[in-house]
Amino acid sequence: MRLKKRFLFGLLVIAAGALLPSQAAAAAPVSLVSWGLDSPRGIAFYHDRLAVAEAGHGGTDCHFIPNGPPFPFCIGNSSQISWVSKSNPGVPDPFVTGLFSVSAGPEGVLGASGLSVRDGRLYAILGSTPQEGFGNPLAEKQSGHLLSINPNNGKFKSVASVGESDFNYTLQFTQPTPGVYSPGTQEHDANPNGVLATDHGWLVADSGANTLSFVNREGDVSVLQYFAWRDPNPDNFPSDDVPTCVTRSDEAIWVGTLAGHLYRVDDGGVTQVVPKDSAGNGLLTHVTGCTADSRGNLYLVNMFGPGIPFASQSFFFGNVVKYNSESGKGSVLASSVDNPILILPYMPTIGPDGNLYVTAGAICPADGSFQGGGPFNPCLAGGKPGGKVVKITLPHQDD
Repeated sequence: MRLKKRFLFGLLVIAAGALLPSQAAAAAPVSLVSWGLDSPRGIAFYHDRLAVAEAGHGGTDCHFIPNGPPFPFCIGNSSQISWVSKSNPGVPDPFVTGLFSVSAGPEGVLGASGLSVRDGRLYAILGSTPQEGFGNPLAEKQSGHLLSINPNNGKFKSVASVGESDFNYTLQFTQPTPGVYSPGTQEHDANPNGVLATDHGWLVADSGANTLSFVNREGDVSVLQYFAWRDPNPDNFPSDDVPTCVTRSDEAIWVGTLAGHLYRVDDGGVTQVVPKDSAGNGLLTHVTGCTADSRGNLYLVNMFGPGIPFASQSFFFGNVVKYNSESGKGSVLASSVDNPILILPYMPTIGPDGNLYVTAGAICPADGSFQGGGPFNPCLAGGKPGGKVVKITLPHQDD
């Protein structure tokens, strides 16, 4: 189990509490929609109802890894998918409960992650993989699975064990040597994170296996693209691509990665695209979520900003980027430097009102408790506890 990729937030809890965000004006209006969420990740609208995947807080079945970190991995069924209540925004309304969740102390939690809606069904991808479930029955049954959910009653079924298939795909590679630049290698790992439902099946971004995978209607899993990039400095965060999200726009598939890369995947192959602002500065740093509208605009969430990972103050404040794939124009829509409620943003979706909704406080438990120190608790940003959903009001004129 490779912590640096699977649990993205380790040193964050140690250092982020010492930081104080500013209160400057935002580039686009940002408002609080919901709070009290338990490590919110994926987000999607079903008609006019907003669903949020909560990764949860693990459980009581705890295991230590031999020669591993000094804290246990604790598995439980605390992950869930909830409706956001318009009348009581601080109390989520769970409609799918009892989902797999694994916590690793200060390293964070994995559970329900990406969401996608199509043809009257809600689809959720769960993180991790059965091969790393310590023999826990729930982990073997649910971790890494793509679920098909009836939004009307919360009943669900598994479509495919994506994590298991992706993990097996990585076994063909030699694993990298720790601390040594190792091109052509790949950890034996899987952690499905983002999902997109299509007419023919489902696309899944796997941040552990470094793959874009496809699940057909029969539940067969195949790898469409393997992302082989590795940082020449193996101690960087991350040291490989770590695909986190997938969306579709301009007759192409787009994949964002934690390494700050954006790839266009179409019939012509795979092309890396580098969104820049009007001054020529690159806009992507550590992407965890992406979506698109009908006008060729991509919206990409940088959970973390630029600078030295877990050291520079700028690193701890992410943002949301707008990039038009046709014109090539890009800009920062909103930043957690200017909007504390947007700190630790994770995944976006376009609402029926044409505005952008983003999960934030992605590592925060529902009660807002925080393991770090310092004067600022990111899990109490905006004076409200726990993970959050925020709305970024978008201009509605033609681009």
